[in-house]
Amino acid sequence: MARISKIYRMIISALLALLGFSCVNENGPFYAEYGVPSATYKAKGIVVSESDNSPIKGICVELKRYARYDEYGPIGTAYTNSDGSFFLEGSEFPRQKLYVEFIDVDGKLNGSFVKMEIEADYTNKTFTGGSGHWYVGEAEIDLGTIKMKPE
Repeated sequence: MARISKIYRMIISALLALLGFSCVNENGPFYAEYGVPSATYKAKGIVVSESDNSPIKGICVELKRYARYDEYGPIGTAYTNSDGSFFLEGSEFPRQKLYVEFIDVDGKLNGSFVKMEIEADYTNKTFTGGSGHWYVGEAEIDLGTIKMKPE
């Protein structure tokens, strides 16, 4: 019994040794990479009031993974400036669609507006500047003019 156990250990050791040294291909050694694939997503646009098309300053704009509730929080946050424009950026696992949420956080300072969410579709966007490994690169989308409803 001990002799059979010793033979099995020798066979397993030989197999592990062969597998451990076989990580080379015709292009050179195979390097183990650790981490998670990622991409940088950028979005820009202008937020205006639906009632009179005036720009809205101070709207919180969040780039999110999922619609409605995102338990992990936004991957990017920005605030609109005096002309209503915003630019936000965040890194995330590569995906085709993200969501952008617009939240009036200043109360009645610039008027009260209803929170809204839109889809940001990166399906046909070209990612540039990738590493060829885990980092896919970055893509930008112009969301155009976003009209928020007054409360």
